[in-house]
Amino acid sequence: MAVFRRELAFAPRGSGVNTGDWWHLILDPDAPGLYVEHTWKHMSSVVDEQTASGSERYGINDFLTLASNQPARSALLVALNDMFSDAGSTGQEADL
Repeated sequence: MAVFRRELAFAPRGSGVNTGDWWHLILDPDAPGLYVEHTWKHMSSVVDEQTASGSERYGINDFLTLASNQPARSALLVALNDMFSDAGSTGQEADL
């Protein structure tokens, strides 16, 4: 099945093209529940043209606890509020 991704935030880092930090809200029908994925690509300050990249996944509760100063935290709260307010307006419960 398809994996659904919603970008929560992007924070550019360095002068390189396409370098920075990205946060996405992910719904993967083959994985349990929703989670936040943080992906990064950073230019090395030591070696020219070298990049470091990777990704980490966080459960919603873990992300809200650990990311108190991250730009994606408030975007995640807005996205969750939107999901639940949409479900409430139809009179249906949202299955997460």
